[in-house]
Amino acid sequence: MVKILFMSIVRDGQEYLPRYFEQLNSLRSEYEIALAINEGDSVDNSRELILSESNTLPIYLYNYSHKGQKFGSIDNPTRWMNIAKTWNYMLDRLTEEEVFDKYDYVVYMEADLIWNKSTIDKLIDGLEKSFGEVIAPMSMLGNIFYDTWGHRSDGINFGAVYPFHANFEKSYRYIPLTSAGSCLAMKPVVAKQCRLSLVDAMMGHDIKKYSFSFVLDKTAKVNHP
Repeated sequence: MVKILFMSIVRDGQEYLPRYFEQLNSLRSEYEIALAINEGDSVDNSRELILSESNTLPIYLYNYSHKGQKFGSIDNPTRWMNIAKTWNYMLDRLTEEEVFDKYDYVVYMEADLIWNKSTIDKLIDGLEKSFGEVIAPMSMLGNIFYDTWGHRSDGINFGAVYPFHANFEKSYRYIPLTSAGSCLAMKPVVAKQCRLSLVDAMMGHDIKKYSFSFVLDKTAKVNHP
């Protein structure tokens, strides 16, 4: 059975964590699933929800808190720095503890996203067939491309409406990426070596630095609530 480690960070996640756990548990008939999650700076019962789920799902729980302001979905240098520090703390701990070596694949997943098993099936299929060492799905809000800031191909940002990018219709399924947010499926070696930039909280800079192949799967998608 293929072993997948999901990674997420959470702050005040009580509204979406039950859905996230339900999504993860829906994969367990076909995959061996575990979750690495950092809960920090929450003022709700996120930590208690995570601990209660640990009876069902293997969880590596971390508690790094940056103690910074809580931002909305905006382009702000302090926000990016705090997000990157939180992710990088967990990536460092998982690398030091040799957790990545126990899994076939790793999925960076924003915990509030809406997705189903077919999304993960397609991403894992692409990794297994070596179409990329890092594969991102479409990041949508209905028919609108949501992550127009983070998703870039040839250094050019995606647009909100179809065809989203000049490279979008140049291939049937996969197009090369410079960066992406929301969700990234990767081989464990990527998670061990790459970290998020403190400037923009993107892993794409290190993915390029270490010459890993990085693509978008046009047939897979996650939805933002």
